[in-house]
Amino acid sequence: MDFRKDINGLRAIAVIAVMLFHFNPSWLPGGYAGVDIFFVISGYLITGIIFRGLQKNSFSLVAFYSSRARRIIPALAAMCLVLLLYGWFYLLPLQYGELGKHIASSLGFFSNVVYRAEAGYFTTGAQEKWLLHTWSLSVEWQFYMIYPIALLLLSKMIAFPVLRRLVLAACVLGFIFCVYSSFRSPERAFYLLPARAWELLVGGVAYLFPIKLQGLKQRLLENVGLLMIVLSFIILSEKDVWPGYLSLLPVLGTMLVIVSARQDSVLTNNPFSQWAGKLSYSLYLWHWPVVVFMSNAGYLSDYRNAVLGLAASFALALVSYTLIEKSPVKKSPYHWKLSTVSALIALVFTGAVAVNASNGAVSPLRAISSSDRAHFVVDYAAMIGTLYEAYWLKCDAFSAFNQRGQSAIDPGCISKQGEGGVFLWGDSHAQALSKGFRTSLPKETAFYQVASAGCKPSLTDSLGFKSPMRIACNYSNQTALDSIQNLRPDVVVIAQKDEHDKTNWDEIAIQLKSYGVKHVVLIGPMPEWNPSLPSVIANRHWGTNDSHITDPALDQDVIRTDHLIQSSIDHNVVNFVSLIDKLCVANSCLVRLPDDNSLLQFDSSHLSEKGSIYVVKNYVLPELEKFN
Repeated sequence: MDFRKDINGLRAIAVIAVMLFHFNPSWLPGGYAGVDIFFVISGYLITGIIFRGLQKNSFSLVAFYSSRARRIIPALAAMCLVLLLYGWFYLLPLQYGELGKHIASSLGFFSNVVYRAEAGYFTTGAQEKWLLHTWSLSVEWQFYMIYPIALLLLSKMIAFPVLRRLVLAACVLGFIFCVYSSFRSPERAFYLLPARAWELLVGGVAYLFPIKLQGLKQRLLENVGLLMIVLSFIILSEKDVWPGYLSLLPVLGTMLVIVSARQDSVLTNNPFSQWAGKLSYSLYLWHWPVVVFMSNAGYLSDYRNAVLGLAASFALALVSYTLIEKSPVKKSPYHWKLSTVSALIALVFTGAVAVNASNGAVSPLRAISSSDRAHFVVDYAAMIGTLYEAYWLKCDAFSAFNQRGQSAIDPGCISKQGEGGVFLWGDSHAQALSKGFRTSLPKETAFYQVASAGCKPSLTDSLGFKSPMRIACNYSNQTALDSIQNLRPDVVVIAQKDEHDKTNWDEIAIQLKSYGVKHVVLIGPMPEWNPSLPSVIANRHWGTNDSHITDPALDQDVIRTDHLIQSSIDHNVVNFVSLIDKLCVANSCLVRLPDDNSLLQFDSSHLSEKGSIYVVKNYVLPELEKFN
């Protein structure tokens, strides 16, 4: 295939869009759609490679995979090696251990699966993960593993015209599945191949069903495609369900540009676009570590620093392209020997696994691993192992079923203690209030608890595949409702970690009051820090004892959610306690307790034991006392 200047220009558009979005989302709110452009381009190119080989009866899976490995892995492995070396000197053990895990998953091309379980792409915590951007490389590689094998096998059974139509049908069905899964499970759809495959198949369709156009029609088709791409960058935002049906804008726009095949377009074939297009892979690889570095240092909030970050990304990409992609010995990356690639990936992969297995390389050889800052973070991380009594985890259904081998929560959680009382219901954020209630409530006040980590309060069972978590949550909520109906507490206190705005609290409160409950108290979300609050203190506020801090790690979505709840619930039905209003002034939130300067939260959002007592005593009980 001749070199396609239009496709090279599209690469430039895609990578610049992604970079602008990552350095400052306000510059290009929908810039993340640049990844979708890459998917279409990749699908077009590899479909061409495969079909040309199949039609000539010369296609080789070994040659295909080795060429892909030589193209993708050297620059990726080199970047991972640099990060591994950087982390040795500058990252605390918990961060370094996580980096080791992420390097291994990136080089193993399953990082999309890892990140799907860890963090949303658009959350604040995403800017703490050095290799988050490799999720898209993992999706592409997984597609490479399946697609050529499927086409090779099918080509032996059916004619090429039929095979072309099968690719088209798979593309359409894949899009339908993408739309369905994007609304059903957005994080799964964003990260995993099944919902993304159709975008690569669109590229395949562009290759298999070419359109020959000339002159005005060719320019018109290209302009329509470019307009769709630009619109996607401008009108989309991280608040939209993605990929979903909205991804048609950049995906079909890219397809139209490819099909139009204009090689003399000023928009794609100009010196900057051609230069940036050649650098696009290295730009994509290196820009995100620069974003994470600047975010950790607290520099990213200043747009002038963001511009410097963009310049640094181009400098690093130029080095990577010149020394690795082009190869200092040969002029083409395809001349990397497979044995060299294998040795490089084995070296870095082994090092990453060792770092992760050693909990972040805690060693006298690594001074930062035994520093006061490191011990501070580790000590708070260890608190999770001391929560059984503080959080009353005997009332947690999931741990009862799956860790303790029990068929029910402890009977003491819901055994009648007298008339009235307080009933605590919810997930781990409700558990976090348990110590405070049991310490601060008058001794004669009955206290009950049904709270399971990850289980948001609901009046109905969660339908679908009966996973252990879903079974536990359905049991927990039904047990809470049955117990409230039988015990008839005076007050039901509800708390959950997130997604408060997706629950009809008025409906829940009305149902509970029909059981005889006098007051329903909804505790709003806690301030949430990504990464964890101890890491934020250790990395950016070490040596200070400020009670309140302002930091970019504070999740602004939580604050917006809190305000949204206050404006949407019926305050005559639900008594709302805004912990955001109590703990924060503007973007400065309480992080240290006044008595001993210990942290209010031991991780991203969960209260420590002392934090639980402090919050309940000072902010929750005064609300309950108003009912007397």
